Amino acid sequence: MKEKFGKPLYPLTAAQKLHFFYQKYCPKKQVLNIGTSLTIQQSLDFGALKEAVYQAYARCESMRLRFTQDEDGGVYQYIADREERDIEFFDFTGWQECHAEDKMKEWTSVPFERFDSPLNRVVMIITPDGFQGIYLLVDHMTMDAQSLILFLKDVIEIYANMKYEGMEYPKEMKSYIEQLKKDLEYEADS
Repeated sequence: MKEKFGKPLYPLTAAQKLHFFYQKYCPKKQVLNIGTSLTIQQSLDFGALKEAVYQAYARCESMRLRFTQDEDGGVYQYIADREERDIEFFDFTGWQECHAEDKMKEWTSVPFERFDSPLNRVVMIITPDGFQGIYLLVDHMTMDAQSLILFLKDVIEIYANMKYEGMEYPKEMKSYIEQLKKDLEYEADS
């Protein structure tokens, strides 16, 4: 098995290959971006929220997924050990709601660097109406809507475990790599 940075490289699924193919010819590379936010009308401890996001990153392989290209032009995927980027913070207090929405749409319109780079972005936010939470941007090649919801749920449950007595730590997330192996095996047998 090929390796990069000491990590095993896995082939792309048929769906990922399709995305790579059409993205070459698509003028708007951000076509695969999925941006959303999750906020509540409550004051949050942003230090604890940041720690909850880091813990969720550590538990979610698809949030640490990277694509890479070998010397022959073949594209592969691997899982980075950890996510060390700073979790950003943006306060929309004093903004008009429409301008805050425009700003988040602007964030969503920026395409990700395709190879050996993170394929998501988390920003802790305060909305103009005082709601607090996170904005999440992911590349659709790494997550679908269901996976995105599960990641956000994990962040919420980790945060609740840190802040509220009696809240259990969430159960382990399923392995992206184990599911990938099953998908590739299924494709090979088709």
